[in-house]
Formats: sequence, C-alpha cells, structure tokens
Amino acid sequence: MEVVTLGATARAPSILRTEVRSEGIGVLTVDDPGETHNTITPQLGAELVAALDAMDADERVRAIVLRSGKRDSFLVGANIDHLRTIRFAKDAEDASLEIGRRFARIASSSKPIVACVHGAALGGGFELALACTATVATDDPKTALGLPEVKLGLMPAANGLLRVAERAGLRVAIDLGLTGRSLKPHKARALGLVDEVVAPESALEAACHLALRLVVQPRLRKQLPDKRASLRHQGRPIDRLRGVDRLLLEKNAVGRALLFRRARAAAASETRGHYPAAERMLDVLERYGSRGFRAAAKLEARLFGELVVSETSHRLVELFFATTAARKDTGVEGDERERAHPFPVARVGVIGAGLMGAGIACATVQADLPVHMKDTDEGALERAVTYVRHLLEERQRRGSITLLEREHTFARLTRTSKTADVASADLVIEAVFEDLALKQAVLREVEAIVKDTCVIATNTSSFTIASIAEGSPRPDRILGMHYFSPVHRVPLLEVVRTKHTDPRAVATAVALGKRQGKTVIVVHDGTGFYTTRIFAPYLNEAAQLLSEGVSVDAIDGALVDWGFTNGPLHVLDDIGIDVASHVSTVMHGAFGDRLRPPEVIATLRADDRRGRKNGRGFYLYGRGRKLEQRVDDTIYESLRKGQRPSRPMPEEVSLRCTIPLVNEALRCLDEGILRSPRDGDIGAIFGIGFPPFRGGPFRYVDVLGAPEVLRRTRSLQHRFGSRYEPAPLLVEMARKGKRFYG
Repeated sequence: MEVVTLGATARAPSILRTEVRSEGIGVLTVDDPGETHNTITPQLGAELVAALDAMDADERVRAIVLRSGKRDSFLVGANIDHLRTIRFAKDAEDASLEIGRRFARIASSSKPIVACVHGAALGGGFELALACTATVATDDPKTALGLPEVKLGLMPAANGLLRVAERAGLRVAIDLGLTGRSLKPHKARALGLVDEVVAPESALEAACHLALRLVVQPRLRKQLPDKRASLRHQGRPIDRLRGVDRLLLEKNAVGRALLFRRARAAAASETRGHYPAAERMLDVLERYGSRGFRAAAKLEARLFGELVVSETSHRLVELFFATTAARKDTGVEGDERERAHPFPVARVGVIGAGLMGAGIACATVQADLPVHMKDTDEGALERAVTYVRHLLEERQRRGSITLLEREHTFARLTRTSKTADVASADLVIEAVFEDLALKQAVLREVEAIVKDTCVIATNTSSFTIASIAEGSPRPDRILGMHYFSPVHRVPLLEVVRTKHTDPRAVATAVALGKRQGKTVIVVHDGTGFYTTRIFAPYLNEAAQLLSEGVSVDAIDGALVDWGFTNGPLHVLDDIGIDVASHVSTVMHGAFGDRLRPPEVIATLRADDRRGRKNGRGFYLYGRGRKLEQRVDDTIYESLRKGQRPSRPMPEEVSLRCTIPLVNEALRCLDEGILRSPRDGDIGAIFGIGFPPFRGGPFRYVDVLGAPEVLRRTRSLQHRFGSRYEPAPLLVEMARKGKRFYG
C-alpha cells in the first residue's frame, strides 16, 4: 500500500505522525516519544486538532483512522503528572472544557474518523475513541476499555460518560463510571461501545476498510447508532428485556427518577460519603437525562475542577504514584541491586492444599506457570482442585477469560501426595497449618530434594521466618511470602527477608508476586512482620470495646463509616476467632502488655465461636448475603452478664481502634521492619483495608500533623493506659515538626 506524507504537516509534530494512504485514508498515529504510554495532554489536544484541520482541507483524504504507535497500548488517560500541577478548581474546569471542545471537534468531523484500538484505552483514551465516528478494537488480551477515573477520586473530563450513555444507556454509564471497571472488546461491542473486534495483525486494515465504507455508504454512518442499539438488544431474551427496561427507566422522567434514586442509595452505601466523585458523576448523568448533552458537559467540567483539588483526589493520586513506584521496585536496594537478579522461575511447588494453598496455586497458574500442589490428604487436594476450578469458572463467567483460556490455565495445575514431585521446582511455597514444628519439618523435607538455586518461601502470619528456618543448612534461600485470605481478592503480597536471605531470593519472590498480579512490599523479619503487627492492636481494641458493652454493629459500623471496607469484628469472623486467638497470643509474647489480647477473645473461643468457618461468630451465616449482615445476638449472652450496654459516639470507637494501628506502624518504621513510609502505606491499604482516601497511616499522620496525632494518642493513654503509649518516632516527629513525605 502506497503511503505519502501529508503535505500540510511537513513540519512533523512531536507526538502525532500523519500519513495518507493511496486509497485516501489519512492515518493519524499517536506516539509520544518521551513516554512508554500515550496520555492525554494539552499538547496532544492541540496537535490533534491541527492535524484534523489539515486533513479536512486536503482533498486526497476521504476518511481518517486514528491509532497508537505504542506496541501494547492505545492511550491510557490523562497525564497524572500534569494534573498534579493544578492548584485551582477553575484551572481544572477550563482544561476540561478545552479537551471537551477538542473532542467535540472530532465527533463533528465532516469526514469519518475510526479509532483503531489495540491495548489499553482507558480514561481519556476511551473518551477519545468514543468521540470518533466508529471504533475497531483488537481481541488481544491486553486490549481493555474503561473509565477508571473514580479510582483517583475524579470523574471523566471529556464527555466520555455522556457518550457511553448515548450509545449504551444511562445504566451502563452509571456502572462504568462508578466502578471504574474495564471492558474486554467483545463485551464493549455487545454494549455498542465498539463496532468491530478483529485480530491485532488485521486491525489497521479493518479500520481503514470501515472508514472507506463510511465514505462510500453515507447511510451507514447515520445508521451506526441504530445498529449499535440493535446489537445490544438482539439474541438472548434477557438482552431484549434490558432494552425494554431501558425504555421504561431511562426514556421518561419517572423512570429516570427511580433509576437515580436507586443509584444514589447504592453509591452512598458503598462510599459512605468519602468518595465524592461517585455522587458527582450521578449529578452529571442525571443532568444529561433531563437536559441533554450540552448542559451535562458544562456541569461535568465544573465538578471535575472541584474534584481535582479535593483532598480525596490528592490522597488517591499519591497512592497511584506510590503503587506505580512499587511496581518498579525489585525489592532490594543500594549495593545489592546490581547483583540481585532474580533466579528464573519456570515451575512452582505449593505445599499444603488448604484455602491458602489453593489460592496461591490459582494465582500462580494464572501467571502462566505450572504448579505442583502437594498434600498428604487426598480429600484436601480434591477440595483445593475444585476451588481452583471454581475461581477460574468465575473469571470466565465475568468475561475476563475465555473457555479455552480457562482450560489451558487449569491444565497447569497438578496435584500430588509426594514431596518428590516438587523436586524440580524453582520456587516452593509452604502453606501448611500455623504450627511451628510442622512448618519446620516441611521445610527440611523440601530442602533435602530441591536444587541449590530453589527459593523456599513460607506463608505464615505469626511465626518469624528465622524461627522456621532455624537449623537450615541454606538459610540464604529461605524467606516469607505472606499472602492474605482470600488470595484472589486481597492484592497485597508481603515478602519477608531475614538477615541471612540472599538478595537474589528476595528479587525472585518479588518478581513472582508481580507476575501473579500482586502489589508487593518487602519487609524485614520480626513477629507479625508489618501487616499482622499493625492489625493486632486494631482488632484487640475492637474486642475490648465489645467487652465494655459496645454492640457489634456499633463497632463495625463506626469503622466502616471511618472508611474500612469491613468492620474489625466482621474481619475476625473471616479470619477465624480461633486463629486470631493464636496470633494474638504470639504477639503478646513478643511485645508484652501493649499487645495483650482482651479476655473476651478467650471467652469466645471457649464458647466454640470460631467465626464463619463453623457458623458461630459475631454474625449469622447461611444462605444469602443479607443473612450475613445480621448480628448473632446470642453472642451477648456469654459476654455481658448483666452489664449495661455502652453507647460511645462513633468517633470515639474509630479513634480508639485506629490510633493503635497508626502508632504501631510508626514503631515498625522506627525499628527497621519497614523500608519506607511508602511501603507502610501500601501495605496497610492493600493488605488490611486501611481507607485509601486517607492515604495510609503515614500520610494520615502528615495530613493531621504529628503534634495532633500525638495529642490524641496521649489523651487515650491517659484514659486507658500503656497500650496507647506513643511510639518514640511519633514523639520525635511532633517535637521537630517533621513530615514523612516532603
């Protein structure tokens, strides 16, 4: 195919390349030479409009195709570095209006514009594709389309939500905007948000062919909205019902009022008022439904400006940069970094087929690695294999993987009752029951058969890695890989190194964790490591409040209102009250009275209350999600014994539980368990559910100010004793007026 350079742009722009193919297709290639991925910037907007004006004026150009020059992505949204420079809401509002005008220029082009999407088209990238006349997307696993701005405390700023509503309806726009979830290409096509899905190698030709069809068949361009609508509602009866449902709910004022009333109630229940972007998006979409595109776009820009300068967005953007830095972190620092190349890992062994072992095995086979899962209990192996299959089937049902991908992934899992079958593994993860002697025995057995370069990891939450590795002939290859339950839902992996661990072993464990899709932090060995250690005083104080007569729902409600996804007593049910009792005993032995568990834990254990696992805990368990939200009132019978109920203010409950957590986090940094405040914030947010909008324990101290945190801590110490003794680092930070972040 003959290609000529567009004469009107002989002076090549820095981001856009423009070409005209012999059949009259102008190809705009976005390729920012200074970035790994293309992003939406003012410079790109200006160059894009200039190039389109030139193509409109060029008689040779009949239609236009917009594509990316990056190998694995289209455009991944706004440039976050640029957003961080904005200090005033009006500046952000003006930026939104400007990019909206430029995208409107694309949407109103006299010549058809087809977006050729391969790889991630997120945020502004998806909005750009939606502004085009049509979109061709590749069926590559890397291709995903979505509006994830809510995860940064923001909302889409270039009318993308409104264009989703135009094409797919208000309910789809509400779902995509408030969840921030991404769509696979075939799902996007079914919703009318993509017009064709093709193989990557034929994407450009398919986009050019569609562009020409839009030229030679002018009616096709006018019919696209109708074709998208018919695509959504054809086929299954449920699809036709959704079309009727959209007509009843979205196309009349009464139906829309009901739709938004339900959406606002659901959003309020989910966010507890801490994430204003959700409410603002509903404001914009409701304005669109009642007054149309132009009025909604104007409101969108103003609300976007307010969100950009909000505290919530600042914390979430800081978290975004922290996790981005963590993804580049090999887990080793200083002089070690030069020589700490990870060992190659081609196969993995998992010892123990309980819930944790099965979860770790599933995460590993999804990382394209074969796994031998070993257990002496055939029944446990059978249950574990069934569990892995169930998780993969769930992913297929959600459209994350195809049936063929599911079967290929499942085929990587092999079950065995023989330790010898893991001899060829490059990394072995022990995930047996929390019994020190058992873990030591498993480690010795594995050490005797694996090769010298094999890394051996233990998944423990209470024992030190040094105690498990005691007497090992090769302590340099032993470390901890602390996963969280359930493995497929909790994104954190805590890699624990001892003073003997080889840096290459650390780098190997970190690399595997990233391959499994985990957010990884590396901490130094010590009882409870980091996450278990800071969670212990938080859970202890919740149990103490219970023993003082505070109700279960008052305790959990206060902490959920403060920002945790689940309350501490709900978490104790999930962990298992018996497991929590064991861990708290270990923590008490290591740290003394500061982490002494309240007697109520022993009382509950004596009453055979183990939580969800035996259906006897703080909540009722059975069929149905609603039942699991109801407190088991019989729990008060053995606790109160005539004691009058206590009803402290929710602020009192949240303060008493969170201050010990923050205080212990500072101790971990001071003692060298943590490498940095960044790791501490990431670990707390992704491991134990510390509210993201508060930024983590260290950001929280910076925002409040160390003197104020110290004042609150000392007030609690005066009332409740030594368990609230301020961390020395907190005292020092307050005295010197220092911050953890610049």
